[in-house]
Amino acid sequence: MADARTAAPAVDVQELIDQLPGFIFRLRHDGAPLQFNFASASCLAVCGLRADDLLASAQHFLALIDPQDVAAFQTSLQASTAAGLWNWEGRLQTPHGMKWVNVRARTHAADAGTMESTGVMLNVTQTHLRESQLRNLSTDLRQIASHLESVREAERARMARDLHDDLGQVLTALQMDVALLRKQFGANQTPELFANIDKLIHAAAEAGRRVAAELRPSVLDLGLKAGLRWMAGQYAKRYAIRVHTELSYQGEVGELIATELFRIAQEGLTNVVRHARARQAWVRCMDAEGGLICISVEDDGIGYAPQAQPASRPSLGLRGMRERAAVFGGDFQLDQSAQGGVRVRVCLPIAEAAQSE
Repeated sequence: MADARTAAPAVDVQELIDQLPGFIFRLRHDGAPLQFNFASASCLAVCGLRADDLLASAQHFLALIDPQDVAAFQTSLQASTAAGLWNWEGRLQTPHGMKWVNVRARTHAADAGTMESTGVMLNVTQTHLRESQLRNLSTDLRQIASHLESVREAERARMARDLHDDLGQVLTALQMDVALLRKQFGANQTPELFANIDKLIHAAAEAGRRVAAELRPSVLDLGLKAGLRWMAGQYAKRYAIRVHTELSYQGEVGELIATELFRIAQEGLTNVVRHARARQAWVRCMDAEGGLICISVEDDGIGYAPQAQPASRPSLGLRGMRERAAVFGGDFQLDQSAQGGVRVRVCLPIAEAAQSE
């Protein structure tokens, strides 16, 4: 009776290895000069070297390693003797141009004083090119976003000036007309009417100043420290909360980065008065390592529980601060304050912000 099973064809292991996209190798090291004692035919496609050249001398391969990656190659190979695994990624200057390669191998003792690594080397150049393109795209997007932010702030400043000047002129003219009417008809005949008109003019002037200040406080023209102290005073007066300022940074801060730090502090204090039920808040601005300037807002309120936030209603204030940090390649942190409430901290690189300006 014939066997129903189909006999599997014989597999030529060497042919299978040679057809793999990666370069399969066996390398001896540790206590002896590097020596390839096996190299698949794919080494030509990966390294630009023939297998015979590699087997004759490992120096042919070592000469291809980019000088900036030699130390990492040696360190990772040596570390594999203890770990049993060799992972390395670096650049080869091949006859066909620079290539990124990735090595994954197992390392074991071959004999006394000699270790052997068996693994595969893959050409990952395209992956690095894509990552580089994504990084460049991310940088371009940040630059565009920072430019748009600067344009928006410039437009806010223009609108604030126009509102202050135009509304101020209109209200001044209205006050003069009311004074003439008061003189013509006599204020004693209709005192309540003129009193109400005066109140409305005063309220309109206050509203205009408030809106103009929210668009762009003119106090920022005196510098970031003056702007932050003014804002602390405004929140303290308006919301009956003590706001302390600790401004220890040194040097000058550009207009754009100063505006961003001011806006971040503004968002932070707004969150405090809306959600924290705090009695005190602290605004701190200081230098940090790596050319950063950091601003933090913390309070002594009830704290913050992310899980308590409905998924459909994320905190726009926190999102705004996080996005402002991301635009300038900065860092956003949200944690518990030493005062018992919440601390929001944003660090921005001054150099990148100055470049954006």
